[in-house]
Amino acid sequence: MKLLSAVLLIGTLSAICLGQKEPICRSDPSVVGNCGHKIKGYTYEVRKNNCKKFRAMACKVTGNFFRSRDACNAKCKDTRKPAQSGVIEFFSRTVSQFLQMILSLMSWAGF
Repeated sequence: MKLLSAVLLIGTLSAICLGQKEPICRSDPSVVGNCGHKIKGYTYEVRKNNCKKFRAMACKVTGNFFRSRDACNAKCKDTRKPAQSGVIEFFSRTVSQFLQMILSLMSWAGF
């Protein structure tokens, strides 16, 4: 029973790690300083799955901030079909990895 629990835990954690997008894409842009420089670029909106214009008067902007829309899309935009993302993908990967581990254990044990 402990082995089964360990296998399930490993499969679940693996699926979670594989399914995550870039952490920077989920954060807010961080405006640093008050230098009066006009900084223009793009920030990614997770809920809308697109990059929008971002303007700030600052010394610099870090975090979820990109100089071009192309750079923003390349790093953050989810181009998978809806059926491939979210909960369905998570469970699909988890089940697939679990079955692969079970088959490996069975062949190792001589079944």
